[in-house]
Amino acid sequence: MSQMTVALIILAVMIALFIWEPVPILVTAIGASIAYAYAGIIPIKDIFAGYNSTTIVLLAGMMIVGSSLFHTGITDIIGEKMVKITGKSERNIVLATLIVSCALSSICSNIGVMTAMAPLVTAMCMSAGCGASRTLMALLFGAQFGGFVTLVGVGSNASAANLMAKLGLEPFGFFGITPFGLGICIIGSLYFTFIGMKFIPDTGYIPEFAKVEKKPFDRTKATIACLTMAAVLVVIAAAPKNMPMHIAAVIGSLVIMGTKCMTVKESIAAIDWNCMLLVGSLTAISAGFKNSGAGDAVAKLILQVLGDNPSPFMITTVIFFAAAILTQFMSNIPTIMLFMPIGVSIAKAINVSPYPICMIITLAGAASYATPFAAPQNMMTVGWTQYKFMDYIKVGLPMLFLTYIVIIAVIPFYLPY
Repeated sequence: MSQMTVALIILAVMIALFIWEPVPILVTAIGASIAYAYAGIIPIKDIFAGYNSTTIVLLAGMMIVGSSLFHTGITDIIGEKMVKITGKSERNIVLATLIVSCALSSICSNIGVMTAMAPLVTAMCMSAGCGASRTLMALLFGAQFGGFVTLVGVGSNASAANLMAKLGLEPFGFFGITPFGLGICIIGSLYFTFIGMKFIPDTGYIPEFAKVEKKPFDRTKATIACLTMAAVLVVIAAAPKNMPMHIAAVIGSLVIMGTKCMTVKESIAAIDWNCMLLVGSLTAISAGFKNSGAGDAVAKLILQVLGDNPSPFMITTVIFFAAAILTQFMSNIPTIMLFMPIGVSIAKAINVSPYPICMIITLAGAASYATPFAAPQNMMTVGWTQYKFMDYIKVGLPMLFLTYIVIIAVIPFYLPY
């Protein structure tokens, strides 16, 4: 039995267990990582390689900084003030969350935006008397939509541009992706606010960072907590080379503990370890799927399906859905790196411009909406909301089709073949 077959069987079993959940999703995720290793698909030393990552450090630091807003009592005030703007309507809160997260994620890391906004979103929901789960899912979607607006919105955009340069093409500029991103932000926000949120329940779950005993408002500590959060956000947005965002988050958490806004014990309790372990397991699952050769098999199948003289519509459709489906199981950067050379070769073979194909691959490769393990931020949201695999499918698949519609609508006017 080939490695690819074994990898697909393990993946199928993992998805089945995610859907029916006879055991906790964390057990399934780590179990799949171990199965990949002992099937020879990934090295045994890589089973837990994902836990030794800057993403894990960033999450831990930001969870502490975010929780400090609850511990100092400022979230009650912030939540009440925000609710005065949105009202107590859950739909209004969801829409406001989508708009703000889209805007911030166009210039900041989506994980940074999510970890910074999650405490504020949760506080707003608590003040309005509604559950936070659907709004936190809106935060995830908004952060992903905003990533399509500029070249720095998400890491895979810059990776795609760098790969284009290596393939001898002029890479997309800072705003080269913007017309598509704005369309996805508008359509996606309207979809989730008025349709998508109806597909998922309010789980009633309160994230770990918000599970604190009520404390009296402390003006000095609240000011420190707010300034620390603001400073960390500014560093994440500016992205200086000598201050990576995970270091900024750690420094922020040290300030919180050093000024006694939170004790060390409270800081450790604020870290959602279930969320951290889920995010860490994603690396091994993604690497195993990639190493199995399943991605290469999909790429070869695309060439066979397209044939010798495909229409632009056929090219757009086949490449988009192949990349979009693959990125639900494999990290977005490897998906883009796999498809980009193939897309450029296809463009040369049928004598069309490679730029629309590169744009399709860039967008489809980052459209990680439909599974909980499509991206680290998806797994992080599982920990915050307790949503199940099928919840992601229900709300994410329609968004994949809407992303495709935006692309086929914009390409003829902005990047014709």
